[in-house]
Amino acid sequence: MNNRPAILRTLSLLALCALALSACAAPAVTTLHTLQPVRQQPLARDFAGFGGMILLMPVQLAPHLQGRGLIDQRAAGEARASATHIWAGPLDQQIGQQMVSNLKDLLATDHVALYPGPRFGTIRYQLEVEMSEFSGNGRTFTTTAVYTLSDAAAQTILARKTFRQERNIDKPEYSGYVASASQTIADLSKEAAAALLAARRSQPASATRP
Repeated sequence: MNNRPAILRTLSLLALCALALSACAAPAVTTLHTLQPVRQQPLARDFAGFGGMILLMPVQLAPHLQGRGLIDQRAAGEARASATHIWAGPLDQQIGQQMVSNLKDLLATDHVALYPGPRFGTIRYQLEVEMSEFSGNGRTFTTTAVYTLSDAAAQTILARKTFRQERNIDKPEYSGYVASASQTIADLSKEAAAALLAARRSQPASATRP
């Protein structure tokens, strides 16, 4: 009978160990994320009656952005892709789809498409985006991209600019990360839309058709 407390302690310890092992063995929960649409008012209506197409080429991502995991920036420039928080689809496609939707709103035209575009569409303007940074560190979301606007008919580059932004993350969890990322794409789209409007306004009237 004197050994009963020791036996009970041993059994309790074994039960705790079993619980710890089962917790370690439980599979990690994976959360899928998508960029959120951000509705914007038209900047102008210069493209009303526009008969050509604005074509967004496939978005080019830096190698460390090409995986599915959301990227966390660590100290000393180290980047780590999350294993449990991942994009629901390829990031380049999500960015492209959101930019097309944003440009349609900002330019008040449906004549914006993601490559390859409509089969028989006449491509007038071509937009290319190269994304070199698109990541957060829990406090801020950092984006660096270069976008190039070309006149497909004249085969000339109209503008090539660098977009840089550090946006505060309102919530420390990944929902705040994705919200900041979505707003960043809205801001990039707005800048690209302004470049399109400036290019169209700077061209002679005869050169803006269709």
